[in-house]
Amino acid sequence: MQWIADHSQLISALTGVGTLLVWVIYLQVFVSSYRRQLRATLLITRGPGDGLAARCFVTNMSSGPVYVQSVIVALETPGGMVVMPATETQDAEQQAYSRPLERTRQGPLQPAAIRDIGSFEHLMSPALQEARPETVQAVTIVVLGVYGTEDLPIGARRRFVVTPSGARLRLHGATLGTEQIRKKSERRKLLADLQRDQ
Repeated sequence: MQWIADHSQLISALTGVGTLLVWVIYLQVFVSSYRRQLRATLLITRGPGDGLAARCFVTNMSSGPVYVQSVIVALETPGGMVVMPATETQDAEQQAYSRPLERTRQGPLQPAAIRDIGSFEHLMSPALQEARPETVQAVTIVVLGVYGTEDLPIGARRRFVVTPSGARLRLHGATLGTEQIRKKSERRKLLADLQRDQ
């Protein structure tokens, strides 16, 4: 007890430093968690089936709405990459729709909402005008959008491997998850993709 009384100022200073460290760590965790909540997160998934007729779904896992502005499709072939916008639905799809908003893949996507953006076959059809289906080795779907007060576009991409199976083509995700495009340098490059789709 006498030692505590003799060193009370040192103990008080150490307690103050310890309390400050706890608050700094707590603040860092809180800010990190808050920033993570503010980040846009989109998921790109394949619906039932493993052929090109399978549907492609986009899900908004962000805390706020995302405006889907553009859909880009990149086909990998032995001759190189074929990159084409697929934001507008094609003639074959448009025949099934009567309203203008149903003829585009653009539009707001609310938090936890899922959107069917069409079959992989229809998504790939603009790019398949420059590549034969049997030569396609993989397809990458890129979804670009606007989120909250972000100055730069946000985006997500997912690659699907295409393999022949008898007379048809099968596709499966090259990775388990969707890659989020978050680096500022990559997001600046998205502006060029958006301009190509205007």
